[in-house]
Amino acid sequence: MKVIYLDGCATTRVDDEVFEAMLPFLREEYGNPSSPHVLGKRARRAVDEAAASVAALMGADAGEVVFTSGATESNNLALLGVFGHDDRAPVNGLFCPTDHKSSLTIGKALAERGVDVRAMRVGPDGRIDLDHLTGLLDLHTRVATAAWVNSEIGTVQPVPELASLCHEVGALLHVDGAQAAGRIPLRVREAEVDTMAISGHKIRGPKGVGALYVRPEIRHRLRPVMFGGGQYELRSGTIPAHLVVGLGKACELALARLEAERARAAELRATALDMLRAGLPGVRVNGDPRHAGTTTVPHVLNVVLPGVRGESLVSSLSSVALATGSACNSGSQEPSHVLTAIGLSAEDANSSVRICLDARMPFEDLVLALDLVVERARDLAGVVVAMGAQAPFSPS
Repeated sequence: MKVIYLDGCATTRVDDEVFEAMLPFLREEYGNPSSPHVLGKRARRAVDEAAASVAALMGADAGEVVFTSGATESNNLALLGVFGHDDRAPVNGLFCPTDHKSSLTIGKALAERGVDVRAMRVGPDGRIDLDHLTGLLDLHTRVATAAWVNSEIGTVQPVPELASLCHEVGALLHVDGAQAAGRIPLRVREAEVDTMAISGHKIRGPKGVGALYVRPEIRHRLRPVMFGGGQYELRSGTIPAHLVVGLGKACELALARLEAERARAAELRATALDMLRAGLPGVRVNGDPRHAGTTTVPHVLNVVLPGVRGESLVSSLSSVALATGSACNSGSQEPSHVLTAIGLSAEDANSSVRICLDARMPFEDLVLALDLVVERARDLAGVVVAMGAQAPFSPS
């Protein structure tokens, strides 16, 4: 059975060109990039070329890229690496409450160690309140962190402004760029970002590989959190050439296709929203509904479906894949921390679904998928009506 995939924020299919680029390094070109012989040198050359492609997507230089297993590890390297083991309050770090759990759980771990962990304030559109941030920052702040693009509502944070505020007090700015890579232009040097994480599998690359950008001027302020052969100063371990090559090719393709795919995603989003509003009166967009493409990315559409429990809708669709929020929260029965942070009630958060649009999907597939979503949502809303006073939610 064909499944129409609307969950590209969770992961993406490996691009055919990425797959083909990786294959030789699983079979013929299997040398260790750290080995001095001919196979090792060829693998090292491929790794260096991949680093250049990753850096180009970021707006950085190849020497500023550290390969990791993904954005989660990159976030850990950046956020734990700026603190010493014996750091305690008043030393502090600032975290955005709508960020991915791979950042927020680091904040929790730091708090348990005695670091003063402070939460930024966000508005209904998910953007960080810069005035509130200014009040949180002080001379004891080591780092502030935010996702450039939010994984659930698509909000684009004002990263250059965040960096400027942090640098005024000598703090670093770490950015989770996992959802931003390939979806908005990234110029980390111009934005004065200190560190940034990306993941391969978010941009049609392989799982298990990512990268951390480190601004050279602040490299001395980070310490390794794992040790070994020293393949990278910040991150030891044998470099998986096949994965790194795959990430490099994915970044190369993402950069080349960025503008065309943004325009295509905007067209798909408009169609999806029109169909939802026509078929399900009362649908509301979470985040900023007015500025898709500027303060939000067009490929993410998060909506409240009144009278429908999001989890029930997602689990009941056999030929459409969508989500209620970030994949890291899929086992939780709690409402999305992102949606509650921007002011939604638990009822509305539990009635929300996230549609992540693949710019390459056929228009006909989107129409078919939305027809199925609307039909099933209507059925579920009807069940709620039949349940009467025992219904957990009221239909629109």
